[in-house]
Amino acid sequence: MKHLTTVIKYLISLSISLGLLYYVFKDIDFSELSSRATDLRYSWLLLSMALAIVSHIARAYRWNLMLKPLGHKNLSVFRTFLAVMVGYFGNLIIPRAGEVIRCGMLKRSDQVPVSTGVGSVVAERLLDLIMLLASVVLVIFLEFDKLYGFIIGLFSNKYDQHSAIVPILLILTGGFFTMVFLGIYLWKKQRTWLRKNALFLRVEAFIEQLSAGLMSIQSLENKTGFFLSTIVIWVMYFTMSYVIFFSTPITEHLTLRIGLAMFVMGGLGMAAPVQGGIGAYHWIVSQTLALYGMNLTDGVFFATVMHTTQTLMILIVGGLSLAVSLIMFQKKGEASSGESIISTS
Repeated sequence: MKHLTTVIKYLISLSISLGLLYYVFKDIDFSELSSRATDLRYSWLLLSMALAIVSHIARAYRWNLMLKPLGHKNLSVFRTFLAVMVGYFGNLIIPRAGEVIRCGMLKRSDQVPVSTGVGSVVAERLLDLIMLLASVVLVIFLEFDKLYGFIIGLFSNKYDQHSAIVPILLILTGGFFTMVFLGIYLWKKQRTWLRKNALFLRVEAFIEQLSAGLMSIQSLENKTGFFLSTIVIWVMYFTMSYVIFFSTPITEHLTLRIGLAMFVMGGLGMAAPVQGGIGAYHWIVSQTLALYGMNLTDGVFFATVMHTTQTLMILIVGGLSLAVSLIMFQKKGEASSGESIISTS
């Protein structure tokens, strides 16, 4: 049943991606896209890939800082980087599965409990969400006349079209909080009885490790490194998207402010629950560039170049990271077997 649910979620996500891609490209002349591709300056694309890799190294470093207070002080940035890239690689196949995958990889390489890793990743993602929302506020302030109506329109249109489901959402929300309060009551009042159950003990241990991961930010040993690595991550995110402007004559004249608007709106597209933001990213970036007078074909072309560049980087570096990790795990397993034989003899 669990595998069936995963397959259904995957098919739904894939269907949404394909539907969005069709919607974005249905009015595009592909011969025009091909003609624009001949003018690409690939050195800028390679620079964008390199900047993305720097951001992922900074993320691996920051993740290490979060795990150190939890007792994992001997993590190497290299092994953590491999786990991060394998996670991104997994996200291209199953949306959001990469977060669990990278925690599983670090469990195999450094014995970091998956629940602890997931807790730290949740804390990390909450920080990323705060940074994204701060970027949205900044770009709306700078480009209010262009973006405010567009962003509000996205949500108001959805509300107008789906207002019939509001009562259902209220019921579901009420049911969720009822379950939460019931769970808290049982845990506080019936804890002794519940602890006689092995399943409850496993769930309780998992929640404790998850909470430890979430609270890891409070006990950081190197707060300066954590802050600076966060800045590096987001500066690299912006820069790797902005330098793509110089890869083609149709966007090389665009300003930093337009680059910031495109970066933030693209971030919202990548946050969509579809494989690698496919479709959602193309649509929202092309629509954003249209606000600045770019025609549909040019906007879709830029979005495609940007998204394809980063997807190729993840496929290449993520695939290599997976291969290196598998080799490392195999050697580690062989070493452990050798030690067992020696100790036995």
